[in-house]
Amino acid sequence: MSRLRDKVNKLPCIFFYLGLTIELLVVVIDKSAIPPLPEGHIYRVTFVLFALTVFFTRYTKKEWALLIFFVLFTLGMYLFTGQNVALRAVIFIAAMRSMKNKPFLLPDVSTAGGRHMGVAVSFMPMLKYIFWLIFSGTLLIIILSFFGIGRGIMSTDVFRDGVMETRYSFGMGHPNSFHFMVLFLIALFLYIYIERLHLLIFVLLFFGHFGLFLLTDSKAGFAAGTIVISGAIIHKLSDRIKNASWVYWIGMLVFLVCIGISVWAAVVSVEAWDNPLIAQFDRLFTGRIKGLYFGNHIHAGAFETWSLFADKGNFVYEYQFDMGWVRLFYWFGVIPGLVFCVLHLLLLNECRKQKDYMGLVLIVACSVYTIVEPQMMSLMLARNYLLFLFGMYWGRMLYLEGKEEIYLWQMCRRAADCHCERSSM
Repeated sequence: MSRLRDKVNKLPCIFFYLGLTIELLVVVIDKSAIPPLPEGHIYRVTFVLFALTVFFTRYTKKEWALLIFFVLFTLGMYLFTGQNVALRAVIFIAAMRSMKNKPFLLPDVSTAGGRHMGVAVSFMPMLKYIFWLIFSGTLLIIILSFFGIGRGIMSTDVFRDGVMETRYSFGMGHPNSFHFMVLFLIALFLYIYIERLHLLIFVLLFFGHFGLFLLTDSKAGFAAGTIVISGAIIHKLSDRIKNASWVYWIGMLVFLVCIGISVWAAVVSVEAWDNPLIAQFDRLFTGRIKGLYFGNHIHAGAFETWSLFADKGNFVYEYQFDMGWVRLFYWFGVIPGLVFCVLHLLLLNECRKQKDYMGLVLIVACSVYTIVEPQMMSLMLARNYLLFLFGMYWGRMLYLEGKEEIYLWQMCRRAADCHCERSSM
């Protein structure tokens, strides 16, 4: 009996790492010259793997209740939009619970030279696995580009202001894509290893990131990377700041400002050509505000095209645009978008309670970056590192944790017993 129990306890880790590996490989392959994969079928496979992980993982009754609610809510969104990304995200986040206190592949959950606060330490093996797999794939693409395999080192195109430019993309087809992958790796690297790093490493990262900006000219990537590295330096130098509550409240304010700017951009996009003030502001966004209304004939992304719940027409590829937070509301609808914003604020509050300062820094960097870039608002779950933070904290941040954790079949059996008792009375 004990052997059977041990095997059941290992199943969630096996299913989760299989699904996670596939999702990460999709992210890497998407940046390479490999022909597009049948992502729809792949995502169905990963969904099943993460669903099996959830099935063989124990949760509290409150967690099961909320999980069932969000599954039904996102299932309704799937029926409206024809896209299952929100449903996949819910199952993916819930499945990460199986990683709590179960290292499986990488047994060292500590960080040499220091420690992470709170519950985050249990998830360090998973984050290390993500970092090294993405790092290996990115490095391979870069090396191949130097040998002329895949895409080239440089990309020549009209990137902004109608001017033909040549920038470095190192095999990833677009300089912004390359800069995002490096940003993703820097953010994860600092979150995982910050306690063991010497201050000189931060200085090298800062100047190295500036050099990367000179090669890619990705202003959003540079801004987000600067936030991450500067925040990490503050973490290293000042315990007083990183443990202060007001820092987290400022982070919440920054997030709300980023959402506000995105909503404002969608509202005024119709005036972006005629209003000199808006046109001047849009120069900072390299024409992205104009693109919301004038980018296509249905004005996809402009505020007038938003609805409480989106429909299938909102996911047509030909009508997509860059601004990430606008994409959130346009793709899924105003109500789902607001639900995500509330969850985002709750995540920031949980970082405050856990004193997870680097979690705060990553969220703020993502908030600023996603104003103009869509990389984290895509169909690829593993490309959004915020989902990993949600996976770490969702039970705590929603006040759902308890002493007793049960499997789904135990939950169903108890519900059936309760129904039978009521029927017999």
